Amino acid sequence: MLDTLLGASPRILSWIISWGCVMPVALGPYPLCPACRMTNGGLIAVRHRQIHLKAHGKEACVDRGIAGLLGSLWAVCDTRSCCEDEGGRAYVVPTAETCDAATQLLSSLRLHPTVVDGIIYFRLPDAFRLDDVEQVRQRLQGPAGIQVTWRLNSAGVIEKVAPASDPATPDTEN
Repeated sequence: MLDTLLGASPRILSWIISWGCVMPVALGPYPLCPACRMTNGGLIAVRHRQIHLKAHGKEACVDRGIAGLLGSLWAVCDTRSCCEDEGGRAYVVPTAETCDAATQLLSSLRLHPTVVDGIIYFRLPDAFRLDDVEQVRQRLQGPAGIQVTWRLNSAGVIEKVAPASDPATPDTEN
C-alpha cells in the first residue's frame, strides 16, 4: 500500500493529507522511538542511528553522532531538524529566532558554521566527539575550567558573557 501511495499524483496526495491521513515516511533504516513517531508527521525511520534526547525542557530523537552537541545547543536555541553527516558536514535547522544563538555556540566550539537558507552547516571536529555531552561541555568551558555563561542582552540577542577574571571584556550588566 505504501508503494502505491508514494507513486500517487500530487492531487491524490493532497486529498489524502487534507483528510488528516498521514503516510508513514521512512528516510532510512533507523527507527524513531514510539513517542517521536507520534509527533513527527509520519516520519518513522531515518538515515542515522537515533537516541531519544531530553535536555533543557525539550526532547526528540536525534542523530546519535551529534546528541552531545544538541544537549548543549538546546540551552540556547530551538531546533527543527539535524543531521550528523551530510556529505562530510553536519547541520542543524534552528528556528529563525534562535539561529544567531546557535551560530554563536557552534562558533565558540570552532566548528566554523555557515548559514544557508536557515540551515547551519558545520564541520565535524577531530579534537572531540559531538556525541559526548561531557566533551562538548568541556569545550564550551574553555581552558582551565573557565565557565562560559550566556545571557539575553537588551536587544534580545543571546551573547557570551566574559568571565569576571577577564578585564579586557568587562561585563556591563546593570
